[in-house]
Amino acid sequence: MPMSLLSSVQNKCNQKVLLFCDDTGSRECLQRFLAGQGFDITSVDNQREFSDEVSATPYDVAILDLGFSDMDELALVRYLRTQTATRVIVLSGRSSSQACMEGYLSGADNYIGKPVDFSVLSAALNSLLGRCSPLQRFQGECSGGSSNSWVLCAANRELIAPDKTRIPLTTKEYMFFTCLADGNSDVVKRADLLKSLGYEQNEYGHKRLETLIYRIRRKARQAEFFPLITHHGYGYSFSVDLVTRKTC
Repeated sequence: MPMSLLSSVQNKCNQKVLLFCDDTGSRECLQRFLAGQGFDITSVDNQREFSDEVSATPYDVAILDLGFSDMDELALVRYLRTQTATRVIVLSGRSSSQACMEGYLSGADNYIGKPVDFSVLSAALNSLLGRCSPLQRFQGECSGGSSNSWVLCAANRELIAPDKTRIPLTTKEYMFFTCLADGNSDVVKRADLLKSLGYEQNEYGHKRLETLIYRIRRKARQAEFFPLITHHGYGYSFSVDLVTRKTC
């Protein structure tokens, strides 16, 4: 894909990109390229910084340069897929069919072999993000004037996305989103969620809550973007307006 086309897209919408790479030379090279393409790029070189960034900021896409000897290489991919709405591009020196399959099964949106062809990386980014990042589209920075609010419908017990995607909810899932709606985009503490959902204030209760969140995220994959943010060890928040209605 021509670089000029990608640049014109990103001049309209600054996508937030998180780069995880433990090799200084590769990280600096990738960061210069991404910044030159207009991305709002943040780079980290270790798992702790990665976790801190993901917990604090909703990123549109994460680029993971795999090749770590002291950790499960695909653990970060699985984490991003199950706990966030961030799209994932994996860069890896392992290019066998088995390695690619493992990457995709772990949750990668794109799996690119190394050495990285920047034109391929550009095409992958453009394919994932389109004309504007999902995060910013729903925040209204690149919208055409339509509402960016999500709707929690009581009558049908559904969560309705701005793109009209309807996500059916169980009773507990509906109660969870009611708590988030009452929080007005603030972080709702895990302890408060456990109490509202009728879960025990112990390890078993926390596991039940995490299972509930996992099911919700799986359902929400049909939507273009899902703004549920995990604040590790503390609670959850919804990064855009969540409106409750009796009928929809």
